[in-house]
Amino acid sequence: MSESAQAHAPGSHPDLPPPATTVGAVGWVRQNLVSSPLNVAFTVLGIYLLYVVIPPVISWVFLDADWTGETREACSREGACWVFIRVWFKQIMYGRYPDVELWRINLGFIVLGVGIVLLLIPQFRWKHWVGVFLLFVFPPMALYLFAGFSSENVIAWPYRLMAISALGLASVALLPLLGIWRERGAIVALAVLVLTVVWGLSAPSTWTVGVLYGASGGVAAVTVALVALPAVLLAAAMILPGWRDTVAGKFWQLAVLAGVLALLGYTLPVMFWNETAGPAPPWFMVLTPAMLAIAAICPWGYGDYAGTPGLVARILLPFYLLVVYLVLAGPPDALNFGALDWSANTEPFFGGIRSAIPPVETPLWGGLFLTLVIGVVGIVGSLPIGIVLALGRRSEMPIVRSLCVAFIEMWRGVPLITVLFMASVMFPLFLPEGMNFDKLIRALIGVLLFSAAYMAEVVRGGLQAIPRGQYEAAEALGLSYWKSMSLVILPQALKLVIPGIVNTFIGLFKDTTLVLIIGLFDLLGMVQLAGTNPKWLGFATEGYVFSAFGFWIFCFSMSRYSQHLEKKLHTGH
Repeated sequence: MSESAQAHAPGSHPDLPPPATTVGAVGWVRQNLVSSPLNVAFTVLGIYLLYVVIPPVISWVFLDADWTGETREACSREGACWVFIRVWFKQIMYGRYPDVELWRINLGFIVLGVGIVLLLIPQFRWKHWVGVFLLFVFPPMALYLFAGFSSENVIAWPYRLMAISALGLASVALLPLLGIWRERGAIVALAVLVLTVVWGLSAPSTWTVGVLYGASGGVAAVTVALVALPAVLLAAAMILPGWRDTVAGKFWQLAVLAGVLALLGYTLPVMFWNETAGPAPPWFMVLTPAMLAIAAICPWGYGDYAGTPGLVARILLPFYLLVVYLVLAGPPDALNFGALDWSANTEPFFGGIRSAIPPVETPLWGGLFLTLVIGVVGIVGSLPIGIVLALGRRSEMPIVRSLCVAFIEMWRGVPLITVLFMASVMFPLFLPEGMNFDKLIRALIGVLLFSAAYMAEVVRGGLQAIPRGQYEAAEALGLSYWKSMSLVILPQALKLVIPGIVNTFIGLFKDTTLVLIIGLFDLLGMVQLAGTNPKWLGFATEGYVFSAFGFWIFCFSMSRYSQHLEKKLHTGH
């Protein structure tokens, strides 16, 4: 049969294009705007309202607006006076933050913005490392970048954190000796030695006191070489597979060698200790790096090579590390003394840093910068706290459930403005004499806990929406409570309540304007303050429009991203 005959066979007809009036712009208009008499009436009314509203707005915002000038005389008042925003732009963005220090705020938010952009790139391979950086490294970095170094005690905290980190990694390095986390013992071992070297390079309470207080360059070089050698050895062993067996077979000898090298490196500057460094440190503190080195290398020898030395390490090192924790990380008045006096010994090293990053008191913070600080801290902190509270409220343990219910109902039962007022005015009255917390910190804690209570109820709604069969399936797989929650239940529950979570975030971000009640000038507060200036009375309208547009940009961005997440995670049920 020919093609023409087949095309005209009974029951077979060629596909015809749809009518032009049902597709494209014409079809959309017919279907959505003029499909019925009522729709026609609403369409006409909508067009009329747009005609009435949009031309005057465009004229006021753009066509008749004044853009250049430095004083109010430059404004004709026929349109918007954006000169007001131009003159007060710095205060609206940064508050009263010193002009010469604005680079610190810009740098902090550039780092945050780059991190967020990397997280939003689907093909980016190292998202988890960026997330770890933003959650654990960026907050303290931003704190010291924005606030600076205000006192000796604050300056001492970086050293204290490095000491705790080094000792914490040393403790983790012991886990393979206890039969835990054997596969990653090598990575932990390398990390502890590297961080210990960094700690030694920065903390005057260890061997660098000799360098800081007049030791010769040769002593400093030999010290660095001796302490860094064990870390270099482990790095080479990780890179070169042939070295791993050597390290595993000779682990105890290498552990002792690393301990001796570290001991020599940390002891050498003590010989050059002078009176300006304070009393000489106790000798058992000089043994600390040696024990850290041994703790780092011992995991390599776990198994057939451990034997008696491994048993000795398993018994003695945890007790020794406990003592070192108490001495290095304990209360400064009770346990930090002489060369371990963090407040005194950190002054020479951080003098240059303090001059480069001087302290900026939080009352000077304001504008959009303060709004973002409060909003980001509240958003990032309220979600995990809310998840824990939601799980606690559904717990089978009566005490845990009662505590979570009481916490949630108490914080949801009072308005945020009351929480801020109590945190700012009433809370200091209950503190001991001489003790006080920064007003901004009190406000951040109040906002965080208030938002967490609402977030807990949102998450609880998602947990209740999960069918009982999902819980039973997790139990049938033999998963523990926390594994079933983290791997099975919570991923589904959080996906269901994305709109509620983002709605809480948006509400929290807009509620940051309430901090004006306690004397903190956020974006809206700074606009109001600028509008009360005698030279610019009557020009606050432009400031309110500008701040409203700023809030809309952030809130609309969060809303659109939540819709993107909903589409991306919509896998059906």
